[in-house]
Amino acid sequence: MDQSRLPIYLHQPLQVLWFDAHEMAIIVIFYLGATIFGGIAYITLFLGPALLIPMKRRQARGWFGHLAYANGFFELKGYPLPTATKFNE
Repeated sequence: MDQSRLPIYLHQPLQVLWFDAHEMAIIVIFYLGATIFGGIAYITLFLGPALLIPMKRRQARGWFGHLAYANGFFELKGYPLPTATKFNE
């Protein structure tokens, strides 16, 4: 029988240290940008997450996903584009 470990709380998000998954994504994106561009871009590795993570924590739950949808990083099937002004069912 395959034994696996269940988390204590099923609704808790994945955390690495004190960062949740979205905050880790922000850090990884800035890290990749700094390694690709190099030089002075390493300043953004520290400055970017230091500004974005506190801003994200002040917003309502789910804000990051809505922001990604509004900027076109993914689409929801059956829903209009975020730039639509009218929606007829």
